[in-house]
Amino acid sequence: MTIKGVYVPILTPFKENGSINESALEQHVEFLISKGIHGLFPLGTTGEGMLLSREERKQVADQVVKFTNGRIPVVIHVGDQTTEGTIELAKHAEQIGADGISVICPYFFPVDDEAIYQHYSRVSKAVSDDFSVFAYNFPGNARNEISLPVLLKLIENHPNIHALKFSSDNFTQILKIIDAVPEKFPVMLGPDHLFLAGLHAGAAGGVSGNANVYPEPYVKLYQSFTEGNYEEAKKMQKLIWQVSDAMKNGLSMSHFKHALAFRGLQDSIVRGPLRNITEEEKNTMFKQLEQFQF
Repeated sequence: MTIKGVYVPILTPFKENGSINESALEQHVEFLISKGIHGLFPLGTTGEGMLLSREERKQVADQVVKFTNGRIPVVIHVGDQTTEGTIELAKHAEQIGADGISVICPYFFPVDDEAIYQHYSRVSKAVSDDFSVFAYNFPGNARNEISLPVLLKLIENHPNIHALKFSSDNFTQILKIIDAVPEKFPVMLGPDHLFLAGLHAGAAGGVSGNANVYPEPYVKLYQSFTEGNYEEAKKMQKLIWQVSDAMKNGLSMSHFKHALAFRGLQDSIVRGPLRNITEEEKNTMFKQLEQFQF
């Protein structure tokens, strides 16, 4: 599996009764692939994964793998409140033919470095040695963070830990990580406003929630950067800032879900305790989005 470029943490669409809307999910998968993204990342924060039951998470994972049909990599987020639950979802992801899994750092309860190491070690050993595992740092949401020494120890001792997703504005830490990990170990960044800077620093790509709605500037930025067209890449980064601002940068997944309707896709509700935006908020966003033509 090639771990680089633009990965999209795909939204999970719901019907009005709260069940998974599989037809809308298939439509969204096709839209993103048609725009040239490089990978899908279901059931993370943007996909409301932590608000779904394990059976629902398995259902979404099944469908995304089925709809993608091997055209681009699918990395399933399997992080759960418990290590046992994470292992259950990890095994399922491998069984259905996903290309890899992502595991967020243990969250809510404060845990020390040894507990974090043991968590990832158990999950890593529960799947095949050649099945890609993304370590996933999101300290702002998870409360805990994989320290650099723990990350390096995990990489050294577990051959299937193939990448890191890092969602933090701490660019100094990003630089330290990229400098310390093995040369071919991909670091994928979460913050959209750091996408271009991260590529210049040696990141392999980004995992962008805003790209659910507007994948084009992300794909164009990455393509321009790899071709050495840095002026065009800078233009795309500026456009990404503007698009992200219009959608409140994922402050509410409801902005993303309703913005899909602006692009001709099916919109959707979010699951509580997340709040669905009002008609007024939606109309204000639509007026801001009218300036962008793709």
